[in-house]
Amino acid sequence: MEIALAVLAALILLFILFRSYWVYSSRDRVFTVDFDGTLYQVGQTGIAVREGDPDTDRTIICFPGFLEDIRYFMELYREEDCQLIFINNAAYHVPVAGDAKPLDWDKNPYKVGTIEHDGFYLGQVVKHLAKGSQLVLHGHSRGGAVVLEAGRQYPELMKADGRYIRAILEAAVLPGGKTVGNGSDAIPFALICLFLPIILGLSRNSGEARLLKQPMMRPTTPLKTELCSGIYHHPIRYKTCLTNVRSIRNWQRGSDHGVYDNYERIDIVIGERDDVLDNASMIASAEEAEKRNEGANILRTEATNHFISLERPEYITGLL
Repeated sequence: MEIALAVLAALILLFILFRSYWVYSSRDRVFTVDFDGTLYQVGQTGIAVREGDPDTDRTIICFPGFLEDIRYFMELYREEDCQLIFINNAAYHVPVAGDAKPLDWDKNPYKVGTIEHDGFYLGQVVKHLAKGSQLVLHGHSRGGAVVLEAGRQYPELMKADGRYIRAILEAAVLPGGKTVGNGSDAIPFALICLFLPIILGLSRNSGEARLLKQPMMRPTTPLKTELCSGIYHHPIRYKTCLTNVRSIRNWQRGSDHGVYDNYERIDIVIGERDDVLDNASMIASAEEAEKRNEGANILRTEATNHFISLERPEYITGLL
């Protein structure tokens, strides 16, 4: 019995050490792209800005989802004549080569990795960097919650005189929503948090064939396959991912539908199926948005999953 207990204790210790390695160790940046603009840094958040034609009065601001970086939006908006601002997830690698210019903004009062933290800096971007009077804030997945959270924190800013600010929420984390299946329930969620860093770490070198077997990859495109193949490399430390998933669950449960009141127009874009977030709870939340905000609209798409901008980009560009 004593030997069995000693072996069990040793195995538990090895598991803790193995998990801690993936939680806390730092990972090198893998992806870089050329970007015709300026890279800024505030805290642990990278912001890439491409100025448009001097006569343009339009600004598009984008925030990616969990495990994504700003490359998610680059092809979608490559030809748009506007000021284009990409905000990266905090404590993720920024895939833009070159040195970043520091920004001296108000101190962020929220924990790095939370929706509230990223929403604070999104509001600061609208306040300090956005030049247009016509603004589009586009958030994908977790980024949709960041857009709504920015509106909650800065309601006067989002409806300021002389500006028209609208939101596009693509396959978004919404108040009252859930992840697909029972992943939001207490015990499954606890197991997700326990094993997530290990799963992410061991998936870093997964091949394309294994990736394409995942339900979320149907339908796929070459760009979607390319970008999704790199998602395990974007966080600097997987500790941030744990904060991300806990914040998503807390935000979905703790936010009410009042967050829909802070934009004059909100387009909520829903995939035909969604193998990441629960479509039924997403639609139910979006219907509440339509009830309380005349400017809220649900766009149901076809032949799409969770990555609509990569699968059927015409749905998003059609809203512009």
